[in-house]
Amino acid sequence: MSNPRSETLTERLDRRADEIFERMIAWRRDFHANPELGNQEIRTAGIVAEHLERLGFDEVRRNRGGSTGVIGILKGGQPGPCVALRADMDALPVREATGLDFASVKTGLWGGETVPIMHACGHDAHTAVQMAVAEILAAERDALRGSVMLVFQPAEEGAEPDWQGPSGAARLVADGEFDDPKPDAFFCFHVLQDERPGTAGEIRVHEGDGTYAMNLMRIKIHGRGGHGAFPWRTVDPLLIGAQILTALQAIPAKNVNVNENAVTLSIGIFKGGSKFNVIPETAEMEGALRFTDPATGPYLESRVEAVCRGIAEAAGGRAEVDWYMRVPLMHNDPALVRRMRPSLDRAAPADKPVVEVDNCFLDDVSNFSAIAPLLFFTVGVGLDEADTARSGFHHEPTFQVNEAGLKTALKAMVNLAVDYAGASLKNDPA
Repeated sequence: MSNPRSETLTERLDRRADEIFERMIAWRRDFHANPELGNQEIRTAGIVAEHLERLGFDEVRRNRGGSTGVIGILKGGQPGPCVALRADMDALPVREATGLDFASVKTGLWGGETVPIMHACGHDAHTAVQMAVAEILAAERDALRGSVMLVFQPAEEGAEPDWQGPSGAARLVADGEFDDPKPDAFFCFHVLQDERPGTAGEIRVHEGDGTYAMNLMRIKIHGRGGHGAFPWRTVDPLLIGAQILTALQAIPAKNVNVNENAVTLSIGIFKGGSKFNVIPETAEMEGALRFTDPATGPYLESRVEAVCRGIAEAAGGRAEVDWYMRVPLMHNDPALVRRMRPSLDRAAPADKPVVEVDNCFLDDVSNFSAIAPLLFFTVGVGLDEADTARSGFHHEPTFQVNEAGLKTALKAMVNLAVDYAGASLKNDPA
């Protein structure tokens, strides 16, 4: 009587993904219930680092990226290239309104204020998926060629207002974290909740440039404080700020050829003062300038600065603009996308083939393109047709993740890590 046919490596990887799925979802729900803001992911990073150490990773680097980043290095059984995979860990200052059993009720400090915290963009799912990837790859390390670098990144959503210098992916690059070993390719996914039911597990990928560049700004307005009952004795920075906020919206509306460049300008922070009857000395604003034509960045920045200065000076005040971070647009290396397309096809559900798109949304992993070719893709997490719940879009209080889509994400990231170098098939049947 003959023995049953041995599993191929591909079959083993699929089986391991199925076996670890429920544990991966438990990790994701734990992270969701215990979110942490950018550069404050202490609990999350600790769980990740201990997990990698238990799995026997050759190197586990803690406290990276100027704060809580974790990098794990796993050396395969045979020589070969280095592949880097990235997952972001941070949550957002948003009050959750999903009604989930594992919804967050956590708060934290952000810019000196106590704020609610929620995983409103799916980074809890990213972290959990990469922990599962780590376990599968560790179990198959003898079959791997080269090494795998797992990057658990802090602060993809940006640093808090008083943070100095680069943060997130830009900080990892600036600190030389990828000098040794130097990755030959980067792979990264992001869940996509575009509110279309029935899209769980749908992979979307583009070639070449996509999405937009984003330049982050802080605007400080200097006035002259005084008693609210005597405004003629003051220069009100809040009034100046209100005029600046309105005037900035004319930049994308009146300074841009909309046929060639998609530009948005948004202000997410506007604060100043601490007492109803005291006009403050200063006010502060923080926002983002986004544009699809990188060549127009300097011009658009100059228009922002001119508007802020002109309005402030006309009122007797002064305004300063600090461009504290510039995030490049997402560039998916065409050759890498084509080379790895079979890996994505193999991970995609049978009824949801990979979708080729022209664009995607921005992620600061775009900084890694300066180090090595990058492949960034999205995995749908839309709720099912029959689901009575409704999810908001990313960064909204009702944002939800259809966890069924995360199995596709897991299989895709494992396939990419294994296939790039070509894992050993010595244990596969002839």
